[in-house]
Amino acid sequence: MIKNLYYLPILILILSISSCSIYEEVEMLGVEGYSFQKMEDNQSQASIVFKINNPNFYSIKLKKSSFEVFLDDKKLGDAVMADEVVILKKTEGDYTLNLLLNDKDLRNAAMPLLAKALFKKNIKLTVKGKAKCKVFGVLGKKMDINESKTLNLSELLNKIEL
Repeated sequence: MIKNLYYLPILILILSISSCSIYEEVEMLGVEGYSFQKMEDNQSQASIVFKINNPNFYSIKLKKSSFEVFLDDKKLGDAVMADEVVILKKTEGDYTLNLLLNDKDLRNAAMPLLAKALFKKNIKLTVKGKAKCKVFGVLGKKMDINESKTLNLSELLNKIEL
């Protein structure tokens, strides 16, 4: 009986290696929309709607992670997910990523945005980072996020509440 216990780690290793082959990459298909909200504690919430395709036969949970937010390749600040997001199995759909931003970072970016508004019509919003993912609440993986969207600058300034 004890000899059979020695085979258990080998069996677990074989199963974990073979389970990697049943994973297909989740596809980020782009940014669909965005909005900003003033929150308490000197924070604002940026809600960014991503189109995501999950070809796997299981749902994936995006755990709370942190990201960097850029406007025209200039770092706006760091953002943290407000809540977890569940990407449903075998679907392509829109998922809202609620990011908490520091109001100080937004205020610091407002003046350069106003100056750019005089000369430019559009600006590029980019979200970069690694999202922590869980499958079945146990298996973990990090997913690279590097998504951009070109925004109308005057529309963006209207949506930001300082």
